[in-house]
Amino acid sequence: MARNLPAFDLPRPASAVQALIAANIAVMLASAMVGPHVFGGSLADFLGLSWDGLFGGYGLGVVRLVTYQFTHGGLMHLVFNMIVLYFFSRIVLSDTGDRGLVHLYIVGGLLGGVCQLLLGAAAGLSDQMLVLGASGAVYAIMVYGACLAPRQTVLLFFVFPIELRWLVIFLVLAGVYASFQTLHGVAGGTADAAHLGGALWGFLAFRRMRGYYLGLGHRGAPLWPWLARFRAARVAQNRAALQAELDRLLEKVHQQGMGSLTSDERRSLERASRDLHSKGR
Repeated sequence: MARNLPAFDLPRPASAVQALIAANIAVMLASAMVGPHVFGGSLADFLGLSWDGLFGGYGLGVVRLVTYQFTHGGLMHLVFNMIVLYFFSRIVLSDTGDRGLVHLYIVGGLLGGVCQLLLGAAAGLSDQMLVLGASGAVYAIMVYGACLAPRQTVLLFFVFPIELRWLVIFLVLAGVYASFQTLHGVAGGTADAAHLGGALWGFLAFRRMRGYYLGLGHRGAPLWPWLARFRAARVAQNRAALQAELDRLLEKVHQQGMGSLTSDERRSLERASRDLHSKGR
């Protein structure tokens, strides 16, 4: 007799998580398949972050501050980062929503990349350093999640239970120690300063900008508030100028009659009336 077994459903991530994971996998596949044929070498070398690459390409090298976040040096590097991204995003999404998660990922990776480049320069390793991977971005999401749910228990290496706050504290301290080792000439193969930069953004995002991320997640707030404020100010300024011109022309008509308007003033009157009417809808 068949028995009804309990269903086991994997958590379903939001579309933003799927998109980020898919982008990372796509870059890995492209690097394996077309890199040597198109770029004459590894695609990772082309998309990775370095001092030389940052200032190359007639200023377009700054794009590598983003592309390196989706480029990994090996399969296990990719798999580990995507596992962490997948599970920690479930905690963070309750605050940030899809847009906020992507913003947290990108900005955390940006700060992480800058920190790693600065560490390399301070250690005299600028010409040897190529930064790859989503680790800085993932650390931002992980630390934000730890601030949001510090006592939530996770399984370290899928075996050892540990609270998020202790896991993050341990990883950050390990990154600080490894970064000091790099400064003293003992360089490992890990971008520890990128981890710390991402962790710093995750902490600041929760402590200082949580309202902004809540707005992105739940209130449809603009992704770049300063740009939205600038656009709103420009619209208000243009509207005020149109209104002032319309008032001037109407006053002239009132005082001297419609025949007093020149052909240019008539066109200005029609245009100002039309624009103000359309913007007032």
